[in-house]
Amino acid sequence: MNLLKNKMQRRDFLRAIARVGLTTAFTSQFMLSNKVFAQTAGAKRFVMVYYPNGCVRDKWHSYNAGALGSNSFATSPLQHLNAHLTKLVPIKNLTYNGHGGNSGHPEACRGVFSGGQEYAPTFDVALGEALGGRLTKNMHVGVWTSKIKGAEYMPFTDKNRNKIQVSDDPQQVYDTLLADVVRNSGGGTPDPDTERRKKVLETLHENLDLLQANTLSVKQQGKLLTHEEALNYYQNTLTGTLNIGSTGFARPTIGMTGINDDGDAIAKAQMRNIAMAFQADITRVASFQFMGAQDESLKINFPAIRPYMGEYGSGDKLNYNQNGSHASSHDESSLFDAQTRWYNILVAYLMDEFAARPDVTYGGTLLDNTLILVMSEVGGGNHQQENPGIYVAGGAGNSIRIGNAIDANNAGMSNLYLDISKAFGLNWGRYGNSSGGVAGFLR
Repeated sequence: MNLLKNKMQRRDFLRAIARVGLTTAFTSQFMLSNKVFAQTAGAKRFVMVYYPNGCVRDKWHSYNAGALGSNSFATSPLQHLNAHLTKLVPIKNLTYNGHGGNSGHPEACRGVFSGGQEYAPTFDVALGEALGGRLTKNMHVGVWTSKIKGAEYMPFTDKNRNKIQVSDDPQQVYDTLLADVVRNSGGGTPDPDTERRKKVLETLHENLDLLQANTLSVKQQGKLLTHEEALNYYQNTLTGTLNIGSTGFARPTIGMTGINDDGDAIAKAQMRNIAMAFQADITRVASFQFMGAQDESLKINFPAIRPYMGEYGSGDKLNYNQNGSHASSHDESSLFDAQTRWYNILVAYLMDEFAARPDVTYGGTLLDNTLILVMSEVGGGNHQQENPGIYVAGGAGNSIRIGNAIDANNAGMSNLYLDISKAFGLNWGRYGNSSGGVAGFLR
């Protein structure tokens, strides 16, 4: 009876993990590859931020190439990143052509984020597999992604070539990923959920013992040993302790409400979830998704950008359909330009969170060791594939030339992915359709 009960608890736990799109150490066949535990140089943590429908490119790229100054973004929606000028690398003249670019939103989502290889695992997933994490290799969160037209409008793809359905609920993400670590970091009596997870592991070990008692081929025994090592890894995670500090950790006060006016608060709560997960060293890779491609369900009309919204910034027009991202994108108007400001305001908020938190594993602050990639599935509002609105942010362990704007001279997006992998000390010969790097990006 107890064995059956434990098995049922195990299934419940695995379902809970699946609901928030997490990949735990003991569920991954790649967790114990040699690359996972290798020490890497330079950047230590990675965030991929996706925003939908491109940007007004002439406004976004109004800065000059070279060293950034206080006026570099004066007429750009990147203006709100000014506080972090010394940790930015905005990039002009990359191209998606030949690197997954397509005039259709779902078609672009098939290849742009995986280096031009359709349906392949996206770059964030590939990097997470290579770097590994203490509890999960890749954390995916979002806001308003649950209102997508279909899975094909989602940007991120897992290692099994399935589109990743991210969680829009900050409270669910916290409860599943962070609550146990935060509660147990200070010692005391373990909470019931932690005890339940330990029982699940005990049951899995019992099942392995039964299997290993059978006469198996060398290949089958090897697989069982791999599974056993993965279980031991997760057991050590549960029983180990980590001094994550006594401040800066709190359950979000908001979930996924479905109320338009809550969109800004939900996005900030998800950003804080990422920052807390990094501070607790639960993961080294996270992905944040603003809505789905071709999305127009969230009206982007929040107070921070109303001064830039023209006639739609006040009164009844605040709730007009034009305030949806896709609805305004094809006009490439000042309204659409204002909406992309909101995305950058949130990235600046994430950088503030990172800058305020110590990196207890690698030293310095989280911002010092993190590389953030911000991009969309298309370049401009009319599905252009040239000169997309892309920038890299964060200290990145001093591995990239931060504080400078770069002209990529029509290099492919896959080349930037390859250079980012090198910033993490990975020895990838190529990524996707890459043909080299991007001049001036790496130190």
